[in-house]
Formats: sequence, structure tokens, C-alpha cells
Amino acid sequence: MGRLQDKVAIVTGAGQGLGRSTALRFAAEGAKVVVADIYRDTAHDTVEEITAASGEALAVVVDVSSAEEAERMVASTLAEYGRVDILVNNAATFGSGKHIADIDAEEWDRVMGVNLRGPFLCSKYVIPPMRRQGGGSVVFVSSMSGVVGNELQADYNTSKHGLIGLARCLAQDCGEEGIRANVVCPTGMNTPMMARTPAENVAPYAAMTMFSRFAEPEEVANAILFLASDEASYITAAVLMVDGGATAIQPSGRQLREGAARYLRRVGGNAE
Repeated sequence: MGRLQDKVAIVTGAGQGLGRSTALRFAAEGAKVVVADIYRDTAHDTVEEITAASGEALAVVVDVSSAEEAERMVASTLAEYGRVDILVNNAATFGSGKHIADIDAEEWDRVMGVNLRGPFLCSKYVIPPMRRQGGGSVVFVSSMSGVVGNELQADYNTSKHGLIGLARCLAQDCGEEGIRANVVCPTGMNTPMMARTPAENVAPYAAMTMFSRFAEPEEVANAILFLASDEASYITAAVLMVDGGATAIQPSGRQLREGAARYLRRVGGNAE
């Protein structure tokens, strides 16, 4: 028996990156997975990978910032599987990368719409079926940027900080109904987007961790799996840092220099 045997899980943003890794991990542990993504092709790719491994999955195309589409996603889950035990609020978008004074209101609203409004809406619509069945688990994917400030990331960081508050309020409102809510805060991950970024540009960030490397998506998916599972039955309103210790230390200049060099040697970049 898998750790999520016979559970039904919705994973948003499951077409690629961490979302896909989480969906695959859940399916391997026995869950029926609703692969929710704004892109039809990537959602179906994840479903095909799950079914090829004898798992069960359903692709749902959804823009999580739309109340109608978020509600439809949950309705499709209930129509197919009759229940929903787990929601992973993973879908997200990057910020504008601008100074706070230069962020347009439309850019701000776009980031908040996906990163904060979306998780609120998805959570809102899974609560009624979770109530009826006697409980459930909601996991929010925030970020290391959800607990620290970063230059030129006011929109993104604010959305990720907000997720922590949202999760804690959900846990408070729904605890007596058996619904838990927790947060994971990853650092950078080895995703295709990271691979397209020059190693020299990201080496200083890798050096901020105690391992001088970024996380593999599967390592973060394992943390999500734990919080979603019954193994975490007495854990709610928690914030689990999956950041290689980056927010627990203030690295010295030596650690940063040597850590960046180790990272560049590992990925074959310029370590000079």
C-alpha cells in the first residue's frame, strides 16, 4: 500500500517542473491525480507519464486565477473520482523583475492573480467536499522568497509571503473540520528554466545554501508528499523550509566564494 493509496489529489501547475514531479510522486504512492495546468499539452504529457507507470490521472486545463475555472476544476475532480483529499497549490508565475516604483498596476494584479488569488480560489472550492468527507490536506508552495525580501521582486515576494498567511488562516478556520493546511518554501530548483540560465548568474544563489547546490524537484516533492499524507496528521499551519539551510545562516565571504566555485565545477561552468 502506498502512502496515498486511494487518495484523490489535485496538483495545480502540474504540467512541468515541481508540479509534475509532485504529481508523479503522488501517483507512485497510490493517489489518483488531477493534473491541473493552464497548458493542455503539458498537462496531458504528465498524465501520459503517470498512466505509463500504471497510475491513474486526469488532465484538467485551468486558469487558477478564474473563479469559474477553479470551481470547474473541483467539479471535474468530483465527477471523475467522487472526492478530493489533497490540494497542492503549486501554480505560479514570476514577477516583473522591476523596482517597486516601476511595477505597473496591471503587472502587480497579474502576479497576485495567479500566485495568491489562485490558491485562495482553489482552496475555497475544495473546502466543501473536504468538509463532507471529514477532512483533507492543503499544501501551499511558497518560496524562500516568502520569508525574505529580494531586490526587484516586490510583486513576487509579496504574493509568496501572502501564501503563508493564507495557509495559516485556512488552518485556523478549518481545523475543527479535519482540514489541514501547510506550506513548503523551496529555494531554487534544477528545472529546465534553471538549466537555461547561465551558471555564473545563479552560482551566488547556490552558494547561499549549505550544500552549494539547488534542490532537485523530487526533493521538494518529497516534502510536499509528507505534509499531504496522513503521516503529518498532527501538523497544520506549519512552514517547512526546503531551502538547503539558506534562510538559517548568513554565509561569510569565504563560504560564498567557495560555494559558488563548487557549484560551477559541479555544473561545468567557469569556476575562475
